[in-house]
Amino acid sequence: MDYERRCSGLHEQMGLHGLGLVVYGPCPSCQYLIGLPLGWRSEVDAHAASACVFVPRGGPPVLLLPEAWSDLAGQTRIRDVRLVAEGADLAAIVRRLLDDLGPTEGKIAVGGRVSDLVAACLMPSAGGEPPCQADGLMDALRMIKDPEEVELLRGVARLTDEALQAVIPHIREGVTQGELEAEVELQARRLGATGVSFPPAVIFTKSGREPAPEPFVYPREKGLVAGTSIAFDIGFVKGGYCSDFGRSLYFGAAPAHAKGAYQALQQSLVEVVAKMRDGGMRLCELFGAVEAALDRMGYGDFLRARLPDRVLGHNIGIDVHEDPWLRPESGQPLRANMVMALEPKLWHSGEYYLRVEDIVLVEEGRGKFLTNFDREIFEL
Repeated sequence: MDYERRCSGLHEQMGLHGLGLVVYGPCPSCQYLIGLPLGWRSEVDAHAASACVFVPRGGPPVLLLPEAWSDLAGQTRIRDVRLVAEGADLAAIVRRLLDDLGPTEGKIAVGGRVSDLVAACLMPSAGGEPPCQADGLMDALRMIKDPEEVELLRGVARLTDEALQAVIPHIREGVTQGELEAEVELQARRLGATGVSFPPAVIFTKSGREPAPEPFVYPREKGLVAGTSIAFDIGFVKGGYCSDFGRSLYFGAAPAHAKGAYQALQQSLVEVVAKMRDGGMRLCELFGAVEAALDRMGYGDFLRARLPDRVLGHNIGIDVHEDPWLRPESGQPLRANMVMALEPKLWHSGEYYLRVEDIVLVEEGRGKFLTNFDREIFEL
């Protein structure tokens, strides 16, 4: 991947925001910059206090790593990697590093898990002021994916398709929502997932019950019975990149209105993705395009019932929820190599809750699905 481009892009943003130095602890932007996750998805590691990258404006970055992680030094494009021995005076090491970088012209910003000790060491260079926040500084860079990133996203999307397919034989009368959630994660890990991008969710909705104010009323301890829609909301991590995916199935013979709704939901997304070319529309127009298709087919009210805020999804990459979100106020045009999770849902209270969520790549001429689970599978 082109890490030089990423560093240059950060330097440009630093100039625009008057920043002289940016320090990232473990976080998605740090991973994007150095190519190493440093464990930011997990609980804070005792060693992580000394893991951070220092990026001076106009100069090459410097990476601090705990000596226990020395094997990672050869896995990053950062040339200046300094190891911190266990028990070493971290404050002294940071002060020495700052001396090597020279005077800071501009504000200092921090992001991710920068330890309080490291942040305190930065204050003298910032004129005694606490550092400002670097969160969001690299969002515009991360929005457009490198070709290598697209391939990693394609890989985790394929794994997600396969995980759901592997779960279908386990969908039987009496199984609970929690058991299917555990099963889909188990299948994904067997296929090579290193983690989940969010806890898997499986939602049962029994047709013909009393309407309720929200879809999540099927008792968690109650087993599956015929006449129930099953909505999967799942996402996994592989190769440092995330998936976010949803499908619905129906246990038993599906009523005609439920089957028609699912077909319409699938068709609406297929139609809209075909129009998602570079510069072809703005992010805020995607919801309206799906809505118009569903209105034409008679199901628009059920989309609005579940998504009254008109938020259709979000970009996706190293982190599962990346900016920009597909909100009414998001005026950015679609650009080639954006990758996003489109998440339309239909909710007919007391009848069904249906999800079709796909990862989509924007290309020059049209959008392309990266998740490709069989759209015809519905009734079980």
